[in-house]
Amino acid sequence: MTPRPDCPGCGSTKLSALFRLPRQPVVLNYRFRNAEAASRVPRHDVTLRQCRGCGLVFNATFNPALIPYDENYENRQCFSPAFGAHLETLAKALTKRNGLRGGRILEVGCGKGDFLRLLCGVASAGGEGYDTSYEPRTEPEPPGLSFHPRYVSASDVTQPFDAVICRHVVEHVPEIGAFLRDLHAIAVAAGDPVVVLETPRFEWIVEQLSLWDVFYEHCNYFPTTTLAHLCRLAGFRVAHQRAVFGAQYQTLELKLARTSRRLVAPGIPAPARLASFARRARRHLDLLTRRFAKARDGRGWAVWGAGAKGVALVNLLRLKPACVVDSNPAKQGGMLPGTKVPIVAPEDARLARLGLIVIANPNYAAEIRAVLDQRGFTGRTLTL
Repeated sequence: MTPRPDCPGCGSTKLSALFRLPRQPVVLNYRFRNAEAASRVPRHDVTLRQCRGCGLVFNATFNPALIPYDENYENRQCFSPAFGAHLETLAKALTKRNGLRGGRILEVGCGKGDFLRLLCGVASAGGEGYDTSYEPRTEPEPPGLSFHPRYVSASDVTQPFDAVICRHVVEHVPEIGAFLRDLHAIAVAAGDPVVVLETPRFEWIVEQLSLWDVFYEHCNYFPTTTLAHLCRLAGFRVAHQRAVFGAQYQTLELKLARTSRRLVAPGIPAPARLASFARRARRHLDLLTRRFAKARDGRGWAVWGAGAKGVALVNLLRLKPACVVDSNPAKQGGMLPGTKVPIVAPEDARLARLGLIVIANPNYAAEIRAVLDQRGFTGRTLTL
C-alpha cells in the first residue's frame, strides 16, 4: 500500500520520514475464544509519519476496513479501581464545571456505554449513546438513557444537548480533520454544548519510550498542541485542556468558536518528535527483552493487562509469556489477538508458578501488586 502523501488532520504535504513497525496485528481489543482464530489475525505494517505543520503522527498505510468494530470489540478498562476512579473524577468535574445536572448528554463512540451511564448517574441527566460495538444488556437501561448500535451524524441530532462526549475515538479515525468538522456540525445541531474529547498524549508515549503504545487500531497520535490546533481548524475554541490519568491522556473541553481567525500551525513540539522516539524506543524494547529473560529466574512469566498495551507488547516480543492476566471477565478464557497466549483471571492458579509478571500499564501497578500480595505471589514484578 502506497503511504499517504498528506496529513489527514491539516492537509499539509510536508511530512517526516517513515517509521515502520512491520506485520502488526490489525486488532488488539477483539475477543477470540480459540488459539487458531486469535493467531490468524491479519497483520499489516504500521507506517508512521509526522506532519511538520501541525505535528500529527499518523499511520500513512492505515486501512480502516480491516478492523471490525462490532459487538466482539472489547476495550473496557472500568474493571480496574484506578481507571474507575479516573472516570468518576472526570464525570464529577464535567458535571460541576459545565452545569450538566438535570441536562441531556450525547456520547459519540460510547463503546459498551459504561461512561455514559456513570456520567448520567452523577449528573442526574438523560443521555443517548452511539457506537457500532454497543451490546444491549439483559437488564433495562435507566430511564432517560438510550443507546444506538451505529454511527451518529448531525442529522440524528434533533434536540438540544448540554454535552457531547467523545472519549478515545479520535485516535481510531483516519480522516481526523473531516471527523472534527462533523463533530462541529453535531455541536451546532445540539445547540452549542460543551464538547469533550479524551485521547492518549503522544508526549507520554515518547517520554516512556512505549513502543507498545503504537499499534494498528490507533491511526493517529496527538501531541497536545496538535489536537488543540486541529480542533480550532474545525471551528472550535478550546475552553480547557489538561493531562489526566497519570498524564497518559489529555482531555479537551470545546465550545463553538464565535469568530474565525488565521491559525498558525504549531509545528512539531520538541517532546513529541517521531524520529527521536523511533530510534530510542527500539533500543529500549531490546533492553527490556533481556531484562525479562533474567528476571523470570528460569520460570514462566506473564503480562498483566490484555488491553492494547499488553497485546502490542506480546506481539512485539519473540519470547512469549505463559499467559496474560486481565480483570475484565469478558476477556478471561479467551486468547490474545495475534498469538496463542491464553488470557486468565487474577485468581488463576497458574500465576503461583510464575517467576515474573510484567505490568503493562504503570497506572495499575499498585492495585496489581496488592492483588498479588494477597494471593501470596513469590515471583518478581516489573512495571513498564
